[in-house]
Amino acid sequence: MPGAWVGLALLGALVAPVLLRSPSHQNLLVLTAINVILVASLDMLIGLSGLVSLGHAAFWGIGAYTSALLVMRAGVPFLVALPAAGLAAAAAGLVIGYPSLRLRGHYFVLVTFIFGIIVTLLLTSWVELTRGPMGLPGIPFATLPWVGGTEVVLNTFQDKVRYYYLVLVVALLTLWVRSRIMGSRMGRALVAVREDEDLGQTLGVDTHRYKMGVFVLSTAQAGLAGSLYAHYSTFLAPETFDYVASFDLFVMNLVGGAGTPLGPVVGPVLLTAVRDALRSTHPVLGAVLFGVFLILSIQFLPRGVVGVWDHLRGRRRW
Repeated sequence: MPGAWVGLALLGALVAPVLLRSPSHQNLLVLTAINVILVASLDMLIGLSGLVSLGHAAFWGIGAYTSALLVMRAGVPFLVALPAAGLAAAAAGLVIGYPSLRLRGHYFVLVTFIFGIIVTLLLTSWVELTRGPMGLPGIPFATLPWVGGTEVVLNTFQDKVRYYYLVLVVALLTLWVRSRIMGSRMGRALVAVREDEDLGQTLGVDTHRYKMGVFVLSTAQAGLAGSLYAHYSTFLAPETFDYVASFDLFVMNLVGGAGTPLGPVVGPVLLTAVRDALRSTHPVLGAVLFGVFLILSIQFLPRGVVGVWDHLRGRRRW
């Protein structure tokens, strides 16, 4: 994708709150930016490494609850809770990834799926810590230090624009890290894992180490998204982070275009808008459409919407 299109997408993201002034539209912008972080982190596994994870929302949930509980119970500042959420999710990724990344194919997929279910069960049953199915209410708004030792409270009920730009900064950093990895030695090693892991090992590539590195980084970014979501919604429920959420992220990644430069942006933008449009009138239809989009992507759009656009541009040049 030419740099001009990337620049245009960035410009659109920057001016979107100015053009979309209603609270409902600005809420959609924040949720879309959070989904971009999640899908971009997931794409480093699926698009770059060929590692299909169906438990990515579990790490999102770990980050969300970690950040919320640190601020609520321990009085930790938001700017400390944010990276702590990423570290907690990364630690969980390290624990689950070290043994499971030695598995291949559907065995690894199954482990991530089961892990996601276990995390949801823990969040539901550990009532003393998470309040279980009752949910965790009253999560404080994010606060940022300001001149003179004062703090700016990002009250998302009164003003969503400032919080949107905070999430946008994290989303851009996530996309930048992903692009740097794609052009690095690590990225080439991960492509070798995706194409033929046995051949990569024969050529001296320590595939398990590289898979561990990208898996831990991916889960850490999901944890950051969890922290941002917790202090935006101010309420957490275990079902938010269940296997259905992981499936939705997987579909967004495929529809946008796994492994393409702008796929992790296009997929969340399109499908978050579709789900939001149907949420109040036809919520079941939204879930059905995600399944339809998955089938169509696998059958007809192996590189997603971005891949189709690149193909059409290439034909026009020819």
